[in-house]
Amino acid sequence: MEELLAQLRSGKYSQIYLLYGSEDYLVRFYSDRLVEKNLSEEDRLMNMQVYEGSAADVGQVSESAETYPFMAEKRITVIRDSGWFQTKGVPEELENFVKAIPNLPETSLLIFEEHQVDKRSQFYKAVSKYGTAAELNQPDQEGMIRFAARELARYGKQTDRQTAVYFLEKVGGDMIYQQLEIAKLAAYAGERPIVTMRDVDAVCSQQAEDNVFKMTDVLGGRDKNKAFLIYERLLEANEAPQRIFYLLAGQVRRMFRMRLAMDKRMTDAECADFCGVSPRAVWIYQKQARRFDTGHLAQLLTDMTDMDERMKLSRLEADDAVRQVILRM
Repeated sequence: MEELLAQLRSGKYSQIYLLYGSEDYLVRFYSDRLVEKNLSEEDRLMNMQVYEGSAADVGQVSESAETYPFMAEKRITVIRDSGWFQTKGVPEELENFVKAIPNLPETSLLIFEEHQVDKRSQFYKAVSKYGTAAELNQPDQEGMIRFAARELARYGKQTDRQTAVYFLEKVGGDMIYQQLEIAKLAAYAGERPIVTMRDVDAVCSQQAEDNVFKMTDVLGGRDKNKAFLIYERLLEANEAPQRIFYLLAGQVRRMFRMRLAMDKRMTDAECADFCGVSPRAVWIYQKQARRFDTGHLAQLLTDMTDMDERMKLSRLEADDAVRQVILRM
C-alpha cells in the first residue's frame, strides 16, 4: 500500500500492478487513479483495454500488453477478477505469459483487480517481483472519516467530524455500501450544503433493501452462511419473508440486466439507463453482477418466477422460497 501511494505521489510507476484486498471500493479507486495518471481520457478509446472475469483470455491479454500505444505514451490493460492468482484452476498458457512479463514494452501498463489472491501462486510471485502488489483493506477511523468527507464533497456537501463518526457507526459495512448511503444522504439534504445527524437518522436506518443488497453481495463471494445470517436478522426485525423475496427478485433482475449490458459492452450511461440505477453506482452493480454468469442469473429469474406462482397458489411458503434462492445463488 505504501509503495503504491509513493508511486502516485512521485509519478514513477511500475509496469504491472495487482490491487486486491477486502475493500473493493479501494481496489477500484486506486485502479482508476493509476489510469488517470498514465492516460488522458481522450486517449483511452484507442489505448485502453478492459477484460472482465472469464473473458480475461490469456492470449488476448498478452496481445494487448505487447501492443504499442497509438499516438500516446502508454497503453493500459485492466484485468478484473481473472482468477489467475490461485494455485489451482488457472489457465495452462499463463506460464508463458509469466515468462514474458520482464520483456513487455515500457509503454505497457497492466492493472489487475482481484477479489481473491493466493500469495503462493506463481503469478502472484511474478507480479510482486516485476511490479507492485498492494493489499487494500478498510482504513482506520481517521481514514474512514476522510473518505466520508471526500464522498460528500463530490455532491457539494459537508459535515462535521461528530456526524461523520455517527454515520460510520450507524451504517457499518464496507466502503461500497457506505458510498451508496452517502449518495442517499446527499439526495435527502437537497439544496442544504450541510449534512446533519438528523439526516443520518432519517436516511441511514437498516432498511430491508440495504440488507438485501448486502445479501446478494456476499452470495457473489459464495458465502451462503453469511447470507443466511443476514436473512435471519431481517426476520428478527419483523420483515416479512414475502417482501424479502420480492426485494431479492428485484436485485437479481438488476444484476441480470447489468450482466446483459456488460456483455453488450454498453457505456456506463447506457448501463445506468438500462438497469435503472444511478450513474454513480453503475460500477458497484457491475462488480456484483460480474460474479455471476448470465445464464445462471437467467435460470434463477425463471426459478423465482415459478416460486412466485407457487407462493400465490399457497403451494410454497415464502420463507422456503427465500432459502431456496440463497442456496441456488
